[in-house]
Amino acid sequence: MKKGEKRNASPGEGKSTSSRRGFMKMLLGLASAFMAGCSRLNEEPGVQAVLSWFDRLNHKVGLMTDSNHRLARTYPRNAVQPEQMRPNGSVVTPNSQIIETPPEEWRLVVGEAHLREGQMMKRHWVREYTLAQLREMPVLEQTVEHICVEGWSAICHWRGVHLARFIEMHKLRPESRYVFFLCDDMLATANGHERYSVTFDLKQAMHPQNVLAYEYNGETLPLNHGAPLRLASPTNVGWKSAKFLRYVFFTNEDLGGFWEKQGYPRYYGF
Repeated sequence: MKKGEKRNASPGEGKSTSSRRGFMKMLLGLASAFMAGCSRLNEEPGVQAVLSWFDRLNHKVGLMTDSNHRLARTYPRNAVQPEQMRPNGSVVTPNSQIIETPPEEWRLVVGEAHLREGQMMKRHWVREYTLAQLREMPVLEQTVEHICVEGWSAICHWRGVHLARFIEMHKLRPESRYVFFLCDDMLATANGHERYSVTFDLKQAMHPQNVLAYEYNGETLPLNHGAPLRLASPTNVGWKSAKFLRYVFFTNEDLGGFWEKQGYPRYYGF
């Protein structure tokens, strides 16, 4: 099929897609309704068990119905909307901070570990990459829409390391089914500062449009948008695109992430 051509839907395909989306919206709606309850109620063990059940179901159904053949819409290079792309994270959150590292000392730390109930039992290997080395790796460049859970969106042009190709460069153990992204974004919480983090199922991480971006709209990635490196995943809600990326670990357990700990669903794809 040539670029720009529309694919004709097969009989019943539109109805199937619509039904699937409707089911996903229903699950998200039900989970959101529970999460919107008063904080004291949400602290009850029984309510937490129900929320956890919905989260696991939503995650499982999302992964079952998701497909790496489902691509986010791409746009012309000149369609970018920098005026609509809002900074977030520690750069706008009171009392939060960023761990700043001199460019010549910065490294992306990548490794594989075996976990047991969230605790590291064995670290199989660790490698480090400079930004110059990352720039020599397979490149992905695209203009796509960044959609925030807060209700706004912006079309952005990203350029960086093709995440799927990057993962393929590392021989993983069969048990390593998750990719944990940990950042230098230190957000203030009631329990002190916490690094921003997010976890992808390996299948989600291998989506062909995921990029470890070091350029934004044709320029070096700015601080407000996650310099020097961030994840940009157009088929997931914006908070999944972790900024100020510093560590990538392949693991056998789902560690969740910063917002998942606040009650957000583990699966939040489009």
